[in-house]
Amino acid sequence: MEKLVELKNINKVYANKNVLNNISLTINKNQILAILGGNGTGKSTLLRIISGIERPSSGEINYPNKNIKIGYVPERFSKNIRFTPSEYLYYIGMMSGSAKDYLTKRIDDLLLLFELDKMKNHRIMELSKGNIQKVGLIQAILNRPNLLILDEPLSGLDSEAQEELVKILVELKQQGTTILLTYHESNIFESIVEDTFYLHDGSISETASSEKESIKLLIVRNVNKSIFKEWDGIFHVEEKGNQLYLYVTVKSSDVILSRVLQLEGSIEAVSTVTLDDMERML
Repeated sequence: MEKLVELKNINKVYANKNVLNNISLTINKNQILAILGGNGTGKSTLLRIISGIERPSSGEINYPNKNIKIGYVPERFSKNIRFTPSEYLYYIGMMSGSAKDYLTKRIDDLLLLFELDKMKNHRIMELSKGNIQKVGLIQAILNRPNLLILDEPLSGLDSEAQEELVKILVELKQQGTTILLTYHESNIFESIVEDTFYLHDGSISETASSEKESIKLLIVRNVNKSIFKEWDGIFHVEEKGNQLYLYVTVKSSDVILSRVLQLEGSIEAVSTVTLDDMERML
């Protein structure tokens, strides 16, 4: 298969914390790929690096096609845009060098496809979260990118819009666009994603070999949620009433339990779950 992007030994360090560790990954043309992992595992960081928005601390990124066009949609597309969807999309298109006639028709077609045609003259900042996300998706595919990168693309979309997005992604792939995305609602994309990778403790591996890996669910009380931001081995922290649900790696669970007790926190329950279970619960 023809390579589109190749990552070699990518590392990313924030405040002396290694977020990404020696990541090597090849993205081939005309694929739909997914990168999964709990909150805080570095998924968004990796997507920004691949898109060229952020630079790695070390390692190499190679684009065999030097004229590659990349479309990128962050998890939270800006809601403070004073332009209307039509104005904003036209401006983005002109910046990329598209012809005026092409842009006018392309924008009208995409607004109609995403059911935003009746809102094309409203300011983006006045739209709902779901419709703002749609504008973000449109700007990413406006100029038919070679690689489309989507960070949690279902955020804010209702079930009908989610199903429509899946159809659009399939059409884009048929037209030659490679798609890289991350998501939680695995059942929605399962039928179209061809290869899946999982980020865990800063390293990447194929999900097929990681799905059966066990995770500890620790339910604790009387501990401040904010302290867990700096602790290693934690996939996700969720607050439910006066309890905190900690999803942690098996090898880190004993250390984390000990530290919770040292902080005079109380442990309500400890159980074992799989990655699939965790994804469904989040």
